[in-house]
Amino acid sequence: MATVSKLPSGKWRVQVRRTGRYLGEAFMLRKDAELWARWIEREIDLGRTPTPKKVQGVKTFGDLIDLHLRDMKEAGKPTGRSKGFSMDLLKHRLGRVRLADLGRERLIEFGRDRAAEGAGPGRLASTWDKSAISWRMAQRFTACRSRPGR
Repeated sequence: MATVSKLPSGKWRVQVRRTGRYLGEAFMLRKDAELWARWIEREIDLGRTPTPKKVQGVKTFGDLIDLHLRDMKEAGKPTGRSKGFSMDLLKHRLGRVRLADLGRERLIEFGRDRAAEGAGPGRLASTWDKSAISWRMAQRFTACRSRPGR
């Protein structure tokens, strides 16, 4: 059974816990929250691995960057010039890489390519820091999609 509760912001949070799996989302309308909860419970009962509504359709690193930019825009946070450059660079270089293929080796290769172009350690670090998309974030995302226990 899903738990639906009202948040101080006025949104409705729904949490589904079933057979060792947990998913949660927030909705503007209670009815939407309840419908989503029933859909998720049905997916779990059928043996499928449901994904949060936010990450459905995200298959590449570029899709993940776009999702991050949309989240920032929704939250009313502007993308600065430096962060925008970093995001564009990452999307241009790694945007077509499927999340399932994005591994430690691929990121090291990206770093080596940037170093060969003349980027120093500070520039490489700032690309990842300013983009707010780290290996850990991509790893968690792929783990929640691929592991049936999550």
